[in-house]
Amino acid sequence: MKTILALGASAIFSITALVGAASAQDAGLYAKPIDPNSAFVRVISPGSSIASVKGSSFSGLTDGVSPYVAVDPGDINVSSSLTNAKVEAGAGKFYTAILTQDGTKTVVDDMSKNPAKASLTLYNLSDAADASVFVPQAKSEAISKVEMGGSKSVALRAPLKLDLVVKASGKDVADLKTVEFKRGSGITVIVTGSGDKLSAVAVPSTIAR
Repeated sequence: MKTILALGASAIFSITALVGAASAQDAGLYAKPIDPNSAFVRVISPGSSIASVKGSSFSGLTDGVSPYVAVDPGDINVSSSLTNAKVEAGAGKFYTAILTQDGTKTVVDDMSKNPAKASLTLYNLSDAADASVFVPQAKSEAISKVEMGGSKSVALRAPLKLDLVVKASGKDVADLKTVEFKRGSGITVIVTGSGDKLSAVAVPSTIAR
């Protein structure tokens, strides 16, 4: 089960102090009103460029991350080039089906529904004992110590652009420059690999329209 991390007061102040002038043209995750009776399901399958969520197919995926698909609640078939699974989805919730050669797992995502904020979610799909996201501008961690196979989310005020340093077991894995957080949107950071061959990417979280 995913644990949600709340930022300490000092970290929140440091990060939100970096927020720039708001843009009235922000196009984010919630560009249209969300049907409260829908569930939202996506696939993360590192190494796969294709995915399917209840008949909606996607190709040319960046790092195996599909958009969320609005579906009726119930058992949702999902697949990638690696494997397939079912997600038991409930109304008004966001789900990520993690599909790898080692197995499958469903995560309930804590996506912020506040239109003035953006969600940052970190998935540790590597063999590192823990992973974190450090924000140099704020001199603090936005997300700390996500255990192997786990994930955590935080909500940040938006719009803003941040450099993100992804760490695994205390060592720098990736330096992600100028990651843009838009109002009502999300950014997904994924750590993969094993041993000394770890990597991390940042991918926008979107809903298929």
